[in-house]
Amino acid sequence: MKQHNRSVSRVVYYILMFVIVFALFSLTIPGQFLSRFNLQSMAFQVPEFGILALGMMVAMLTAGIDLSIIANANLAGIMSAICLLKVTELYPNVGSLAIILVTVVVAVISGTIGGLFNGFLISVLGILPILATLGTMKLFEGLATVVTRGRPITGFPVEIQYIANETIGVVPVSFVIFLIVLVMVALFLKKTPLGFKIYMLGSNEEAARYSRLNNRAILLRAYAVSGLMAGIASIIMMSRFNSVKVGYGNSYLLQAVLVVILGGTNPDGGEGDVFNALFAILTLQCIASGFNILGFTDYMRNVIYGSMLIIVLMFTIMVPRIREMVKRKKETVSIS
Repeated sequence: MKQHNRSVSRVVYYILMFVIVFALFSLTIPGQFLSRFNLQSMAFQVPEFGILALGMMVAMLTAGIDLSIIANANLAGIMSAICLLKVTELYPNVGSLAIILVTVVVAVISGTIGGLFNGFLISVLGILPILATLGTMKLFEGLATVVTRGRPITGFPVEIQYIANETIGVVPVSFVIFLIVLVMVALFLKKTPLGFKIYMLGSNEEAARYSRLNNRAILLRAYAVSGLMAGIASIIMMSRFNSVKVGYGNSYLLQAVLVVILGGTNPDGGEGDVFNALFAILTLQCIASGFNILGFTDYMRNVIYGSMLIIVLMFTIMVPRIREMVKRKKETVSIS
């Protein structure tokens, strides 16, 4: 019961955080921030970085991190683009369904393979997640540069452009895709045995081992899911820019880490909720949009995002320590 009440109070806290930030910018710059154009623009910008944040969250739940997720997404997009252009070259009259199918399948497989490689380095070879994914980030970037020679690949069929640039009524198609992915990740983490094992592994690796869980297999699959999210995000990035290139979306890495921790995921693993992350994603998007309207440069935004990350991490570390100190004080008083 206490655990349920705690979860509800956390959800309320993150909803309140979003409402306060939204209201603040609405009152400060009402004409521009509340315009239909700006609100729709925010909905267009959320999906790829939101999906990448979900992938980062899965990695962090295991007490790890995936610094390669952006590079993996770019490489997945490049692999998908090469295969797609080859198919359309060989079969000029290929149908829309085949075009979308090729794009999705190649991107998802490529991203998942990248995630599995991270999982192999971390779970089988025992390399620290931050070092393993830092290495694979540079590896994926290097492979993408060699394949493309540093040049963008452009000129995709209209079916691909539709994914990230069209709407269903006033709601972007890509935002609908993001919500579907978010619900699927939530169900995966809360309703499947593997999701439960990921939380258990992140909470206490030794306890998971004594419970006869295969920690290596869990880590391997968790990073495969992170890679899968990179593959899905790559499709939206590919569609939005109508091109793929090394270095696209590099700013998303800091934002993804910030959003996951801001959404209550514990960097030490075992604690985090997808719907809390959703409101953290929406909050950060409001902040980004507000900064854009106010004319903040990318450098100013990075300083603010970096400062926010440090502050949130400080609270994440200090609050449990303060609670522990208060608890010990109460125990001491009760004994005396």
